[in-house]
Amino acid sequence: MDTEELLKRSAELISEAGRILFLTSAGMSADSNIPTFRDKDGYWRNFPPFKEKGLEAQDLASPWAFRNELPHAWAFYEWRRRNAHENQPHEGYHILNRWIAEFAQEGFIHTTNTDGFHLLSGCNPDSVKEVHGSMWRLQCLDACCYEFWDDTTVPLCELNHDTMMASDYPLCPHCGSIARPHILMFGDGEYVGHSEQDRNFKRFLQFPIDLAILVGSSGMVPTNDYIALQLKQSGTQLININPDPSTNSIASAELFLPLKSLEAFQTLDNLIG
Repeated sequence: MDTEELLKRSAELISEAGRILFLTSAGMSADSNIPTFRDKDGYWRNFPPFKEKGLEAQDLASPWAFRNELPHAWAFYEWRRRNAHENQPHEGYHILNRWIAEFAQEGFIHTTNTDGFHLLSGCNPDSVKEVHGSMWRLQCLDACCYEFWDDTTVPLCELNHDTMMASDYPLCPHCGSIARPHILMFGDGEYVGHSEQDRNFKRFLQFPIDLAILVGSSGMVPTNDYIALQLKQSGTQLININPDPSTNSIASAELFLPLKSLEAFQTLDNLIG
């Protein structure tokens, strides 16, 4: 099928599906001006001091960095919080929410993004699993307890943009030590998780899923790709939205839409309407 036929078939499936699972990744947020830090040129452009020290995203997004490069580690996340605060969920998030409300008997969002944009867009909090956590929640760096707390304060830390070093860090209310983002980082055995979101997702998976929509996966962290593949193999219809055809190598969706997320949601919504 050509793209026009794929779009028409996808629109039909969305309007007819009873239970829909959205699997969203970095490409979902890219249209809201949230950088994908696996883009090396963009990463170094935003953080020249890190380039001088040879610190890459995976170096800073780790418990090791918070213990060995604390000013840089918190600067990295403080910059990301401020950037997310300055932007908003694009129209595609609201279209997604409306599809769940108008067409689906039940819908769920499983996202690898940490920007919190799904919750900010007004979706049902009981229908979201932020598998990598959220920059809008904090936990104790020393994991003194298995608790996390919301903190949407912007700015949260002092930030020197010239050196990309932060100071005046948030503290754990339980033990007084330094707090860290409630995000599953690289090499992270100290992330305390989110048991309520885990339970909600497990509950959603107890019944057959009619349609899964994979959005904006980079293929670099293929968490959602393998969920999509497993569901497809069990009989779930699968749509993959991504401008990069190479990202379909794992899920191998027959309904592959080579579009950015915002364009895809707007086009499909027009066809449904």
